[in-house]
Amino acid sequence: MDNVNETVLKHCRFLDDSFFEPLYEAFIEAFSDYVVPFALTVPQFKNHIRLNGVDLSRTVGCLRDGRLVGFSLNGFGDWNGRPTVYDAGTGVVPSHRRKGMSDAMFEFMMPQFKADGIERFLLEVVTTNTAAIGLYEKLGFVPGRTLALLQCDTTITSSPDLPDGLEIRDILEPDWDLLRTFWDGQPSWQNSIAALTRNWGMKRMLSAWIGDRCIGYVVFSSAFGRVSQMSVDKAFRGQGVGTALAKAMQSTIDQGFSLQVINIDRSLVDAIEFFKKLGFYERLCQYEMTLSL
Repeated sequence: MDNVNETVLKHCRFLDDSFFEPLYEAFIEAFSDYVVPFALTVPQFKNHIRLNGVDLSRTVGCLRDGRLVGFSLNGFGDWNGRPTVYDAGTGVVPSHRRKGMSDAMFEFMMPQFKADGIERFLLEVVTTNTAAIGLYEKLGFVPGRTLALLQCDTTITSSPDLPDGLEIRDILEPDWDLLRTFWDGQPSWQNSIAALTRNWGMKRMLSAWIGDRCIGYVVFSSAFGRVSQMSVDKAFRGQGVGTALAKAMQSTIDQGFSLQVINIDRSLVDAIEFFKKLGFYERLCQYEMTLSL
């Protein structure tokens, strides 16, 4: 990366737990004017870190005059069988933008991640954020899947013609080997089984049963109704099972919140159509981008 500002590079460093408060403050300021404002409370920010597997000791910050003004939150884990670092949020406060800070942070951390055996860098970027997309493409990132955020502001009504004996139950210990057989595609990083396991205390799982057979499920944030995963056994689709799960989920969330499906693969046409029939609309899309290290 020949154009990195060497002066800025000197101000980059890996952080640690002692930087949590200034990191939170920088995060809020950096994303206050983002394409989609990202205002998190302190507990929500802690949840964001836990969900995405962020390691603060391998998160990069840029400090000027003793103040944290740029950061790259980095989560770690396996992704499709390869050791991966996930960008859980890269930002620069408005007063320090257009000074090469993002480039410098990537230049600073890449050698260390390669030395640690990380094989891939993964991130998501809103499709309308052309400046960020240009930066990532310059760094060598390649766009892959397009992920949609869907939202429903209306009340879901279920079909009266449900399979006989259908019951909706909570699941505390999911059988992922079974539930994977319902999938048509792979969830995004923050909706992966690993992410849900890290953050299970903030999630709720409702499932659909006929007798002793589980035929569908939904995992969502227990207060806000943000769907992480939802799928129905292929043998029971088109029979109102998914709609019954969605209605049951909506009845449990706090008042004033709309249901959202976070980062669903847009190529899953049948799933997208199902949600649209329930009253969901597409609020925004993101590109999933990767860089081989």
